[in-house]
Amino acid sequence: MIAHVAAADERSGRVVLWHGGSASVSRIAIDAAMLLAQSFQAEVESLYVEDTQLFDLAAFPFARVIGASGGSWRALPHETLEREMRFAAAAFHRQVAEVGSDASVPCRSRIVRDEPLRAVSRACAENGPWNLVVLGEPLTPSDGPRLAQLFERVRDTTGAVITGPLGRRSQGPVVAVVEDFQRLGPMLRAAQRLAPACGGDVKLTLVGDRRDELSWMEGEARLLCATGSEDDVIAFESVLAANDDPAPLAAVLQRYKPGFALAQYGGRLVATGASLRPLTAALECPLLLVR
Repeated sequence: MIAHVAAADERSGRVVLWHGGSASVSRIAIDAAMLLAQSFQAEVESLYVEDTQLFDLAAFPFARVIGASGGSWRALPHETLEREMRFAAAAFHRQVAEVGSDASVPCRSRIVRDEPLRAVSRACAENGPWNLVVLGEPLTPSDGPRLAQLFERVRDTTGAVITGPLGRRSQGPVVAVVEDFQRLGPMLRAAQRLAPACGGDVKLTLVGDRRDELSWMEGEARLLCATGSEDDVIAFESVLAANDDPAPLAAVLQRYKPGFALAQYGGRLVATGASLRPLTAALECPLLLVR
């Protein structure tokens, strides 16, 4: 994970804040990018992608668009689409730069015209694997396939940060949801790096589908915390959950009201190809999904 870069003093990681061109920009996502950059001594690159498919569609003579305020359909000339995207990109980059200045985080910006996931993949490949991608737009319940494609196609990243339509908080405890014991150490260290920036403590939630497995995981986790400077962990919780049931983990996020959360992509909370509805109904903070 990007925490390894900070711990091993390797080349700094980078936070790629990706905006896909929609009208919706999540302020919580921007805040999350700054918190990650502060925690891991990284820079933020705000990447605005002009989707080439939109320009291809606008070239058809039958293409029409209707404004957000309603009214009649109108043609959308190529030049108009380009101008509106440039205005949106400038507003996005300006907002990121202002938040970055207040947070003392180095920021740079870029506009790319490409297929969105290819643009993100290329941006991450420039800096090797030590990147985190932050989605600048809140995810909807139907965005599961989009998220799956992100993890499938963007290989040079250690994870992705998502926010939901109910995002409202980036300060508070950091909740690490651990389903695979092999990920406990890295996720715990990442949570501890984030906790000071979020102004909270670390809450460790261990998840399994057998009580004996959970008991063993908690014992090992307590040993790990006892042998290092892991004093930030003030709460352990074991959650018994079926492999395909995200509800108990969504309840954890609602109960702790975290400022940031960490979980494994492809686990119970965010299963590959599953609906994101249980998560988006509960998620009020940024969520870092690790591979």
